[in-house]
Amino acid sequence: MDYSKLGEISKLNNKIFPFKEVVKNIEKCEVLKFDNDELLNILKTACSNTITPVNNIEFSARPNEFGNIVANLFAVECRNMQLEYQKPKNSYGKDKESGYPDGLLVFKDKYYYIELKTCEESKQNQTLRTFFYSPSQSSKIIYDAPHLLICFLTTKKNNILLLNGNFHIVDMYEKNVKLKLEYNSNNKELYGGKLL
Repeated sequence: MDYSKLGEISKLNNKIFPFKEVVKNIEKCEVLKFDNDELLNILKTACSNTITPVNNIEFSARPNEFGNIVANLFAVECRNMQLEYQKPKNSYGKDKESGYPDGLLVFKDKYYYIELKTCEESKQNQTLRTFFYSPSQSSKIIYDAPHLLICFLTTKKNNILLLNGNFHIVDMYEKNVKLKLEYNSNNKELYGGKLL
């Protein structure tokens, strides 16, 4: 490996790029502009129908786990609306839970990628990182398709995390992302070899 390129790569840290160009150049797939009012109305209904089943759970554990519950119940509501919604397979045809995106929707022979988020309504304008895309050898992005982000807004009542009834559907076609380089390690690497 030629380590001399690391200095050049580091110059890209914190640079902003159009998301569609990132996907196009890394995944070799186009991010298409969303333009389907019929599907949008169905998705809005599925989102609205997700709220009551989620709130009936009266969830009080970790927010990350709450996001998983919302994603699972949203998938159920999509199927109830006769939408072909599934977990995307990776480039090897295998099921892959982790990583972007969360879902793949097929509607009238066209593909749509879906990413699901939850956010406290009061934190919508904060600048903390909440959207993540990491290149992978086993990517789940294998089709030219629109990419939609669906965010359910949350509130707390007596330590119970609830959906407050509002949601956003975002077309990622015009969105930008920032590159945040990170070199990381794990416990096995750090403590599994020679120790002092």
